[in-house]
Amino acid sequence: MNYFISKTLGIEDPNVIFDNKLEEIEYKEQRYKYYYAKVTYTPDCCVNCGVLNTNYTIVKNGFKSSRITIPKISEMNAFLILKKQRFYCKHCCSYFTAQTNIVDVDCHISNNSRLTIVDKATSIRSQKSIAKSCGVSNSTVSRIINHTAQSIKHMPFGSLPKHILMDEFKSVKQVDSAMSFIFCDATSHKIIDIVRDRKLYSLKNYFFRFPLKERNKVLTVTIDMYEPYISLIKEVFPNAQIIIDRFHIVQALNRALNMSRVSLMNTFRINNKPLYNKYKCYWKLLLTPFEDLNAISYRKLKLFKSWQTHKGVVEYLLSFDEKFQYSYGVVNKLRYSLKHNNSIDFMSTLDEIDANKVCLKLKIVLKTLKKYQSFINNTLIYPNITNGPIEGINNKIKLIKRISFGYRNYNNLRNRALLTSRLYASTIKKEIKQPTVA
Repeated sequence: MNYFISKTLGIEDPNVIFDNKLEEIEYKEQRYKYYYAKVTYTPDCCVNCGVLNTNYTIVKNGFKSSRITIPKISEMNAFLILKKQRFYCKHCCSYFTAQTNIVDVDCHISNNSRLTIVDKATSIRSQKSIAKSCGVSNSTVSRIINHTAQSIKHMPFGSLPKHILMDEFKSVKQVDSAMSFIFCDATSHKIIDIVRDRKLYSLKNYFFRFPLKERNKVLTVTIDMYEPYISLIKEVFPNAQIIIDRFHIVQALNRALNMSRVSLMNTFRINNKPLYNKYKCYWKLLLTPFEDLNAISYRKLKLFKSWQTHKGVVEYLLSFDEKFQYSYGVVNKLRYSLKHNNSIDFMSTLDEIDANKVCLKLKIVLKTLKKYQSFINNTLIYPNITNGPIEGINNKIKLIKRISFGYRNYNNLRNRALLTSRLYASTIKKEIKQPTVA
């Protein structure tokens, strides 16, 4: 019986002996399973004075009972009433209690329950939900998460990966500008660390703690078009190539083209309402790459009397304004070159653009792309490195915040984010969607 109970509860201490007794008792308006056991053994020495247990120097002196919280059994909360052997040392006239790996000293939450809490904290759920499922308080869950995160955090004098991804996410109100800095390994997709804010001064203070030898090992750093990051990388990572994330390049082009469409659409609001409605209805087609539009299948489309193809609709909408038509062509050329990693075509398209023929919104974006031309060239040289993994991590953090109805404490949010990424991270680098680059 003792063997089956210990295996069921996941208790492997040979000194623990279970009683042939199991009760279901109501506690705090819930039904609990109560298991009963005792832990006893013959100590080798006194834990207080260190004297060896010879000639009955240490004798047994009764038991001390503790109620230990253990993981649920068949979705029912459970307690272990553990009677710990008390010992008396004749040499130093002191008492001490038997120890077991079931629970830490002066603690009433079992180590198995702690592991269960940590495991559930890596999934997307609120701390209150974790506390309820483990039969502990919310503050206990928070304390265990913070303690575990301290043991897996990245040390300031540790190593840095060769390829780094940098970004920021919306943090808590107590953080300046409410934005915290996050960076991760481009190969393993594991969070390296989170910095309280993204101010240049704070980031320099953080990264200069790493030895110059480690900072020189960094080969590439992928960022969005945030200016302080560029000056930070040039100063902190002397050998690193700066890569502008291709998603942000495409996003900037699409946003400028869409804003140009809205400006053109509003000119027809009063004079030509049907055309205004067409620009408003088919905005997705205008943002779709031209080579992906259907030019064969004719169908009945909304707001058109005759049957049309998707490519025909786009050509019709482009025919009403030369600037918008030219801007559309420029955006498609740049996106096509970026998609096929053709740096020569991308740079030549940027250089050959006639600024007088481009819409105002797009003109601003093109000016920015020319400013970061050398960094965009690195984007095309290293096609396998993007900020996609870190954007996914940011979305996970946002989801955890949302289901938890927000976080007030920065340290709690940071520790939870580190726990979800680093706890089960494999030390062996596996095959991933973004292979290692030279």
